[in-house]
Amino acid sequence: MPFDQLPADVRRSLPALAIGGAIYSEQPSARMLLVGGQLLHEGDAAAPGVTLEHIGQRSAVLRWRDLRYEVAY
Repeated sequence: MPFDQLPADVRRSLPALAIGGAIYSEQPSARMLLVGGQLLHEGDAAAPGVTLEHIGQRSAVLRWRDLRYEVAY
């Protein structure tokens, strides 16, 4: 679900993430996302309780608790 379509109370509950950029590759191991000054790969923790599941060409999919959501960049 896109981040902006989440209910307002859910958006407020999510840890704040500052996405600074991304590098997309056909090879998943070469994909990277800059979050809060840290370079992350798929499967890394983006914040406490938030896992970076997938890095796409224009968005990333994150998991927080049982919720999967997408953030565009």
